[in-house]
Amino acid sequence: MRKKFVDKVYMREVSDKIWYLEKDEELNGYVALKYVKKITKPLTAFCNGKKYVGLDEGFSILEYIPLDRNYNCRVFFDKLNRPLCFYFDINNGSGIEDNIPWYDDLYLDVTMECPTITETGYYIRLDDEKELKKAKKEGLINEETYNKGYQIAIDLMNELRTRNNDIVNRCQYDLYRIKSLLKI
Repeated sequence: MRKKFVDKVYMREVSDKIWYLEKDEELNGYVALKYVKKITKPLTAFCNGKKYVGLDEGFSILEYIPLDRNYNCRVFFDKLNRPLCFYFDINNGSGIEDNIPWYDDLYLDVTMECPTITETGYYIRLDDEKELKKAKKEGLINEETYNKGYQIAIDLMNELRTRNNDIVNRCQYDLYRIKSLLKI
């Protein structure tokens, strides 16, 4: 598995940022905000055959690191504070080291693209299955961990489909609350 620290993920291209972290009792974990002040070049992606900007100056990433679930979530917001995408890393646990949350990435992700970019509705997909299969084949994870990753992803996708995910339901409030606190 790959141990990833929250303060480093999705920050290579960012040359200036505001970074904020708070412990959240309701979540039983942490919430982090990464506000992009300067970036070397905008990051783009495609959805429904259309190119969109996923990260640029003035964009925000809100990250949730629950300590009692086997996933964390990054929510990408544009300059208008509209959610673009929810990116869930399936993980094999998380924790804190030197006051920074981390998670053990399990090579499998669930993405939910928002109407802001799909122009129709929410689009949920399973990503990086090849990475999970490769990790199993190379002995980086065992059969039990492999199956666990898939089950977590399936359960999460069902939660997203029924609009029953607390992170999705609270993210807009958290974004405005934290940006107001930081006067951004």
